[in-house]
Amino acid sequence: MRTESFEFFKTLMGTPSPSGFEAAGQKVWCDYARQFADEVRTDAYGNAVAVLNPGGDPKVVFDGHADELGMMVKYIDDKGFIYVQRIGGIDPALVRGKRVDIHTLTGLVRGVVGATAIHLQPREGEKKVPKWPELFVDIGAANGEEAKKRVQVGNPVTFTEIFEMLGEHIGVARAFDNRVGTWCAVEGLRLAAEKRDQLKCAVYACSSVMEEVGGAGAAMNAANIKPDAAIVVDVTHATDTPGIDVKEHGEVKMGAGPSLSIGRENHPVLNELVIAAARDAEIPLQFEAFGISGGTNALSYYSKEGGIPCAVLGLPNRYMHTTVEMIDLRDMQRIAELLAASVLRMTQGQRFKVKV
Repeated sequence: MRTESFEFFKTLMGTPSPSGFEAAGQKVWCDYARQFADEVRTDAYGNAVAVLNPGGDPKVVFDGHADELGMMVKYIDDKGFIYVQRIGGIDPALVRGKRVDIHTLTGLVRGVVGATAIHLQPREGEKKVPKWPELFVDIGAANGEEAKKRVQVGNPVTFTEIFEMLGEHIGVARAFDNRVGTWCAVEGLRLAAEKRDQLKCAVYACSSVMEEVGGAGAAMNAANIKPDAAIVVDVTHATDTPGIDVKEHGEVKMGAGPSLSIGRENHPVLNELVIAAARDAEIPLQFEAFGISGGTNALSYYSKEGGIPCAVLGLPNRYMHTTVEMIDLRDMQRIAELLAASVLRMTQGQRFKVKV
């Protein structure tokens, strides 16, 4: 990975971006995209779009979602303890004992999610997973009045865990899901720009908002861009760790290349093009059946505008929806290269239609 791309990635990963509060991260993304795109724009809710070769045909979207999981201040009691609600699918069992940042209009307020010492917990009975109303953040305030001077209801909350490398290729951080997808989208655009004399299509790299709370940002992009095809990049579960039944969840290995999803929203003709591009570029591909227990922004695109052909590339991610997610950065680079190879393979005016 080139140095400038890695430095951008580190900055992006270090910029908090919970669902509904993505603006700071979107600015980082837009500033980078302006170096290569013909146009960079945002919409009313903060979706960011970088456009390459706007007069090309077809119009093809590269989509990643900018938002990360987080929490939001719900209630402050008279003792100064702060109760929160989740933003997205966070396991409450993983929250206790974590340091958090509360993002206020006047700056960051550091706190901890309270965890009662094991010595003071009931000795009998099974330990139960806490429910969200039982979790609280302690900012060291003397009382509710002091806490309310520093924090208010509606402030977003993020975990403090930072990005770091474990060796040459393996990275760990909170919220690879899915700022890595937005990195792939704009990096794919950058690589395509290097060969723009060969490019027939228009490329729209999208950093979409609010996927973790319903995928509304991608639906807005579908309406605003009206693309002819969309290649969505998201993390996917790496199932190569202990305790995961691959017969139930499929086999996806970290470091073995991106996955390509099959079925449902995944368009077979567009998939064929992506497979051919991967073969010619010697990029390893893994394959997955579409997820029956979750989805990506492709679900927000494929049924819009009378049907938008979609493909989904997955970045293998261990420990998804925790604060210690793990990826192989070579998989991320491969996705960016595959995005560029796929659009460079498209012909003037190409459309994707199932033959019957």
